[in-house]
Amino acid sequence: MTVGRLTGDRLVRRWGGRRVLLWGGLCAASGFFIAVVTPLHLVVLFGFLLIGAGASNIVPVLFTAAGSQHDMPASLAVSAVSTIGYAGILVRPAMIGFIAHLTSLNLAFAALGCAMLLVAVAHQRLPYHSIEK
Repeated sequence: MTVGRLTGDRLVRRWGGRRVLLWGGLCAASGFFIAVVTPLHLVVLFGFLLIGAGASNIVPVLFTAAGSQHDMPASLAVSAVSTIGYAGILVRPAMIGFIAHLTSLNLAFAALGCAMLLVAVAHQRLPYHSIEK
């Protein structure tokens, strides 16, 4: 994830934020699904590498989009995105644990993969021009 964050600006300049969201979401979702379906430890580690690489630039692109939109003041938009992000940090582990307790950890990780697919699907819905190439 660190390498992805450090190279993210170049990726966004080259391909645009929408493509970074699309391919980042698909890459992270693939990583979750790989981690769920394989029993081989090295392949699972590769899946987690894909998760980190794919997810590394999603939040920075969304912060850029929030700061450049014109529906509300940028300071409020960035604060809203930040609040949603911190709420996710607090709630998501409990949700993963709850799903894992009711079903299995594999199903909980598969749900995270589905959530990352939503990021990939939603990339076209962002109306912000600053993330387009």
